[in-house]
Amino acid sequence: MKAYDLGFGDSADKLAETPEGDPLVLDAPVRSGWIGSEGPAIDPATWPRGPVTGLPMMHALTLRLPADFQRRGPGFPAIALFQGEGQFAGTDAVEADASSQDPLARDLVATRAHPTLQIMHDEIGGAFALIWLTDKEFADGPVAPPADVRTPGSPTASDEGRNAWDDVHPTLGVWLAERTADPNVGIAPVEYEPNTNYQDPLTEDSGWTTWAEPLFGRSHLGGTAFPVQALPEGLTPYYLEIEEISGMNFGGGNAQLDLDSGVFDWSCG
Repeated sequence: MKAYDLGFGDSADKLAETPEGDPLVLDAPVRSGWIGSEGPAIDPATWPRGPVTGLPMMHALTLRLPADFQRRGPGFPAIALFQGEGQFAGTDAVEADASSQDPLARDLVATRAHPTLQIMHDEIGGAFALIWLTDKEFADGPVAPPADVRTPGSPTASDEGRNAWDDVHPTLGVWLAERTADPNVGIAPVEYEPNTNYQDPLTEDSGWTTWAEPLFGRSHLGGTAFPVQALPEGLTPYYLEIEEISGMNFGGGNAQLDLDSGVFDWSCG
């Protein structure tokens, strides 16, 4: 199998590690998706909602995956990743109610879960969503999120999370290019131990090895992981490591999402 770096930009010759980050030069990049508030062409009724707030989650990334990373099979060649409500959303969920005076409660009546929806929660109670996309759902995007139904002048959410109505970001292309100078391609990341196949990117004095230093700070599929804190257990070679893009909030850190095992975690900087 292979590993791939992600670059962000409107053209192949002007890419960056993150939308506002350092320039990134990739070898033969291929446009493979987008970031920003616009999402995939799913039924608007299935746009993922915060389990407590009921607000539509903020779209972060839609990506067509290389064949090896299509872990749901060729019928689902792409993914969409969303970030939702935060740690202060509470437990008093907004309930769908067609007769409610709250327009959000009325709006929720017409919503339902996408068939491939996976809701993920972090350790502090924040909500994220992963949707596996058909070719048509990918190809017909980007599309706008559901329209804001709140009363004009309503306060923005105060849960320290993200939602599609209060967190708006421009659409920008995502490009993939093969990562070649990485000795850990095809190997499941593990905390370094002697006599393992997975090579430690750190030197004995906690600096980066010569091969690892240029890879640090990139979003990527597979290869060497660069968690800001501890490495999540249960990662396979088929994972996505993503930096803060498209308004995502990882506290200055990054996240790991395994497309095979379903493991998800992030850590702050």
